[in-house]
Amino acid sequence: MKRYLSILLLTTALTGCSLAPKFDMPQTAEPAAFKEAAELTETGSWKIGTPTAHVPRGEWWRVFEDSALNALQAEAADKNLTVQKMVARVQQARATAGIARSDYFPDIDGSASFNRQKPSARMRGMAPGANVPIENTFNTNVVVGYELDLFGRVLNRNRAAKAEAQSAEALLESTRLAMQADVAELYFNLRALDREKSLLAQSVKLREDGLNILKKRLEIGTITELDISEAVVDLETTRTQYQGVVQQRKESEHALAILLGRAPSDFKLSPAPLAKKIPSIPAGLPSALLERRPDITAAQYVLMAENARIGVARAAFFPSISLTGSGGSESDVFSKLFNWSSRTWAIGPLISIPIFSGGEATNTLKRQKAVYEEAVATYRLTVLESFRDVENSLSRLKTLSNQAQAQGVARAAASRAEKLANARYETGDTGYLEAITARRNALAAERNVIQLQGARLQETVRLVRVLGGGWDAAAVKAATTPVSPPEDMAPQVPSRPKNGADHGNR
Repeated sequence: MKRYLSILLLTTALTGCSLAPKFDMPQTAEPAAFKEAAELTETGSWKIGTPTAHVPRGEWWRVFEDSALNALQAEAADKNLTVQKMVARVQQARATAGIARSDYFPDIDGSASFNRQKPSARMRGMAPGANVPIENTFNTNVVVGYELDLFGRVLNRNRAAKAEAQSAEALLESTRLAMQADVAELYFNLRALDREKSLLAQSVKLREDGLNILKKRLEIGTITELDISEAVVDLETTRTQYQGVVQQRKESEHALAILLGRAPSDFKLSPAPLAKKIPSIPAGLPSALLERRPDITAAQYVLMAENARIGVARAAFFPSISLTGSGGSESDVFSKLFNWSSRTWAIGPLISIPIFSGGEATNTLKRQKAVYEEAVATYRLTVLESFRDVENSLSRLKTLSNQAQAQGVARAAASRAEKLANARYETGDTGYLEAITARRNALAAERNVIQLQGARLQETVRLVRVLGGGWDAAAVKAATTPVSPPEDMAPQVPSRPKNGADHGNR
């Protein structure tokens, strides 16, 4: 017995030898700075988050200082179904890791049986026709089995399962960050559509009033039906634009309801003003991006898992040694089943040596190495795409800022042109078509300002998303944007000419 114990202690000391390659993180392109960040003015102070998959990304949306957005984010955090799916996947991955970890421990099974049989006389060496008594057999047994992990098969299986669980946790945070960004983007899109809807509703009302004035003037013969036709076209075109915005808002509201885990029919977001402040988000260094983005973290854990599986594949070339032991009792009388004399036991090693498998082990190892190389390429591609995402977002923010400044100038010029066209129409120096054209241009310029403001807010959200979140948003100071849509801007309707002449045919 001491000999068996000595063997067990020796082999246990040798367990855990890993045949997996030493894991080194693959080299990736890592620029010193983001190209597009150099031309942006960065204000405020981001606190870089801890680069750990399970750490929340932070309540970054509070930088926009919008209580309605904060409430929507809180609701989505509890009810978003996509996040709930990922939570379930994390639980599955953790359970799988627990299954792999169980291989570190011995398997212990117990059994008990009762057998009643009548043997043949021949089997008992008795004369034919002899009365062979019925035999009863009572048996209890405990079997213990333990695999000696001499070549790291169990160790690497456990490492792979643990890395996959960590990857699932990182993907959960990536999904949660994406959900938060989607909620914020849809919210600002809705607010921009609210502003457009209000502007177009006001424009429709002004055009209806103007058409009524023109109809009265037609009755007294100061204008022709051409002015009426032009006014009707202008009115119905504006109504069409209004209905288009209404439909866009409905669809955005329905999409937001899904993110909140609600049926679209049960959700309604009341109109509210469009934010006039756009926070400036510093991009930081590209090296920090590799730590912040949860999808990159997930790809890193996948690499670790596939590297460990190479060790599992290599272990298949070596013998598998298991120690098995059993102990129990056996008796033909139940009352004597647990007597010391009824005890039974057995112990011994089980060695399985691979001899020939038709190349299965070799091809399994080749396949696993190829899987690892695929994971390396996926990781590198994920890193490159993350750099691209940040550069694109920074570039779009810069472009949108320039467009907003230019559109602010265009809006002021269009408003001035509208007033001049109205004045010329009143003095009889131009026809009604010129006044309508100026009015349409002013409306289009104002809508462009609103759309650009909404686009800048949404792109700021995207920048936070592609940077990986993970900041303390309370430390960021929101900077007032140089261009913001006024709440009282609306196209004017030409008034009646002072001289009462018919200028529609000029």
